Amino acid sequence: MRKLLKVVSGALAISLSMTSVVNANTLTASISTITDAKFDPLPMDASAPPGVSPEVYFDESSKTYFLYTTAEVTKIYTSKDGSVWSEASNYRLPNGFDWSIVKMGENNYRLYYASIMPGVAGTVRCSQQKKALFYATSTDLLNWSAQPGPIVDDVGCGVPHVLKKKDGKYLLYYNTITTMHGMHIQSSDDGIKWTAIPGVISNNQSLVDPAPIEMPDGTFLMVASTTGNPQRNELQELQILSSKDAINWEHRKTSLYAPSGYSVLDPSLKLLDGKLRVWHGYTQGMDHSKSKIVSGNLTLGTAAVSSPAKTKTKVTCAKGKKTKQFVGKCPKGYVKK
Repeated sequence: MRKLLKVVSGALAISLSMTSVVNANTLTASISTITDAKFDPLPMDASAPPGVSPEVYFDESSKTYFLYTTAEVTKIYTSKDGSVWSEASNYRLPNGFDWSIVKMGENNYRLYYASIMPGVAGTVRCSQQKKALFYATSTDLLNWSAQPGPIVDDVGCGVPHVLKKKDGKYLLYYNTITTMHGMHIQSSDDGIKWTAIPGVISNNQSLVDPAPIEMPDGTFLMVASTTGNPQRNELQELQILSSKDAINWEHRKTSLYAPSGYSVLDPSLKLLDGKLRVWHGYTQGMDHSKSKIVSGNLTLGTAAVSSPAKTKTKVTCAKGKKTKQFVGKCPKGYVKK
């Protein structure tokens, strides 16, 4: 969480134009597809809700987008297009912020969130108060019941995010400081008991606010932000990464989106109907209290296509009464049969 101030999330529609090594219609995340990714911002909508750290969930049955924001007052919004929002009615959120939703089954959802531990000082210099990870459950995406916790005692600083992979395993991405500041990972079989994985994603201390998803072909795509540094006139920028296993990530060295004079932060990335979409905060300078929603389109580059392997043809050759097979052509002294 950046600050419990009014900030707005934004939506980036990401269309995919790529060719997979295996199938021309397969969506994939790779070094080549993120290297050539291009972003085209769209005009801001007037209904922009305030809040940082947006989480968006699209409910297929009702064709409704649910937006969960972090602000002085956390709220839930709904939309039919992911751009024009109105506050939901009759909802209940737990005492927390920095949401991420995992679907557990039919009408069964889990909401992971961070919460400040009252009276406990932060254990890392990037957070004044200790922040832990909790979860809540719901059957309707509106009314959430907090469960016993915390399930992770300390998630450092920044915005944590839980990803449930297709194989049923869970990964928690979060920012803290170990050997260095950066995005760290923990793994879990049940999404409750977690084990830290050593290392910092891409060995990059400036990456924050991870938003990863699994692609249809089993590769992984992430949009993240940067810390920014007002003293050096560096604002927050969106970044893009790819991975084959969701653990080891390739980071494109150039920013995905860095509008002059504005910070972009706290992305939420989703794949919907063959298109990727990102919701994120957008503010002039680094004043999060004045953030507004932005949206735009991103096209991933074309994946490298492997050349088909050349087939080596064997030929049968004879030398007197003896026959033998060779690759390509018969050697000297043999004749082709």
